[in-house]
This record gives sequence, C-alpha cells and structure tokens, in this order.
Amino acid sequence: MFSYAKGKRKFIFCTDSERDRNLNILVQQALIENVPFEFHILQEESEEGFVNEWFSKQKMGTYLYISGTSDFVKSIQGVAMKAGFSQHDMQSHTIGPARKKLICCTCHGENEVLDQSQVACLHCGQKLEVSDHYSRRLDAYLGYVTIK
Repeated sequence: MFSYAKGKRKFIFCTDSERDRNLNILVQQALIENVPFEFHILQEESEEGFVNEWFSKQKMGTYLYISGTSDFVKSIQGVAMKAGFSQHDMQSHTIGPARKKLICCTCHGENEVLDQSQVACLHCGQKLEVSDHYSRRLDAYLGYVTIK
C-alpha cells in the first residue's frame, strides 16, 4: 500500500497495468494539492530506452511511485536508481505473487520462492524459513535454518 509523500516538487506514477487503484487515489491527492505529475502505463520491454531518458530528465524533488508485477517493479527500480533516484525518492507496490531470491544460510546457494514461508534449499536440502532480512547488495532475502 502506498502513502502520499507530502511536500514533493513533482510525482511520477509508473505502472504496467491499470489494476492498481492505489495509484488513482494518489493522483487525486496530487490534483487536489495542485502538484505536477506524470502518469505512464508501460507495457513493453522496448520502452526501457524511453524510461531511461524520462527518469534522467527529472529534477530533484521528484517522487516516484511504481506499481506492477514483481519483475516490472524490480526493473523500473533499477532504471530509477541508475538515473539518480534513491530508495527515499520512491515507493513501490507489487501486484500478484512476488518472486524472491533467497540465499541459504548453510551453503549460500540461491533459491527462488514465491509466497512460501518455508522452503527446502535446492542445493543442500536444508529446510529454510524465509526471513524479511533483505540484502540490497545481494538483491536477496536470507533463508534461516528451520528450528524444530
């Protein structure tokens, strides 16, 4: 769920579909407060060049909202970070199941999980709990050994 970021110079709303009504609420708030904004629905991978240019032309004080599938959100966040946005300049909301990369604490192997809270490591077979500890460097969550 999004929260409205007050005091921003401009908003950018970026989504891969029209399904997220939370963005509509934020657009209405921006209209009420007379804050400039841009809204784009991106549907093709070929639009990455457009997004790169679009983000690189933004001025300081621009705030970004991203909504869509987990792959879309991750892709747009990466482009935004390259263009100079920080984690504090954006919010994201994933629609549908979110795929997560999970690092096994035993063998350090990479696993992919959807919405499971427990998973067996594909590399060593260790039963892991999916934690909320996230590493930006590894772009992954930590899988702890399940204690019984």
